[in-house]
Amino acid sequence: MKNSEDIKVRKVIVNVKGIDIEFDEYYRVDLKNGEEKFDRKIEIENDIRLYDIYKKKMGLLTSEEIKDIRKKFGMNQREYALSIGVGEVTVHRFENGSIQTEVIDIIMRLSSDPDNMFNFLIKNQNNLTKEEFTKFISKVYELQELKKHCIAKFNSNEFLNLKFQTLDANEVAKVLINNYNNRVDDLSLEYDIKDMCANAEYITPLKLQKLLYYIQGLSLKIYDKPAFNNNIYAWSYGPVILDVYKNYKGKNPINSIKEEIKISDGLKKIIDVVIDSYGQIEAEKLIKLTHCEEPWKNTKQQSIIDINVIKNYFDKVYDICS
Repeated sequence: MKNSEDIKVRKVIVNVKGIDIEFDEYYRVDLKNGEEKFDRKIEIENDIRLYDIYKKKMGLLTSEEIKDIRKKFGMNQREYALSIGVGEVTVHRFENGSIQTEVIDIIMRLSSDPDNMFNFLIKNQNNLTKEEFTKFISKVYELQELKKHCIAKFNSNEFLNLKFQTLDANEVAKVLINNYNNRVDDLSLEYDIKDMCANAEYITPLKLQKLLYYIQGLSLKIYDKPAFNNNIYAWSYGPVILDVYKNYKGKNPINSIKEEIKISDGLKKIIDVVIDSYGQIEAEKLIKLTHCEEPWKNTKQQSIIDINVIKNYFDKVYDICS
């Protein structure tokens, strides 16, 4: 709601389907006499906010969440409704505050996943023109491909109250090396592996580079800030941070570093998420993974990968998983 002298706010309690809901109600007044004036636009916005509070309480999708799902597939309200098999005006009503039934809410939640939307489109293709169906099924194929890159599992809400601070890439690398190797040591103790083959399972320079790239991507996605400001280059074996490469070359595993690095809780958690997910993938497969991703694929060899390209890509990938 835009700030304006003639727009006021008051706390009110409204009963919605048997539930009392307190919310901020906006209203317009005549500045000359102070009397309240009817404003249809404000009333509609009040209803949307009120019903969204109710929807959240009942575990239903909010108006904005429904809109986000629809826009993910590049559909207008009519196209989305016909694609998932509900009435043409249904989605319009729900995006403007009407409360959906639990059944339709389940259908819309399912449709957020491109695999499910594929099935909906196949089932309801007769509701669409040939051109519409072709357009949307192509978009679904694109999103299905992106979904394959949702490797990390995390809940963004878990990061909200954690402090995040950008470090130099070499500092992030040291924390990553130690945390990764500590995980290997813990597993060797757990499974009573006495001979670690000269630490053959420790992180290698090649894997270090790839995991740093994914730490950067998730930091940009979750906090809208980089884990480090050092440039990432598109090399033949995937993304490389040259500043780190100079310190860790070759194929031999890297031993843990006897140095304690101060790191924010948010960045530490991202590093742990990357180790738990991308860290379980062999280095050679990580190379192939990065080669299929837009930041490396769309950057000229030996050139710097634009940080905004990295952010936009990870936003797209993990918006599908959310």
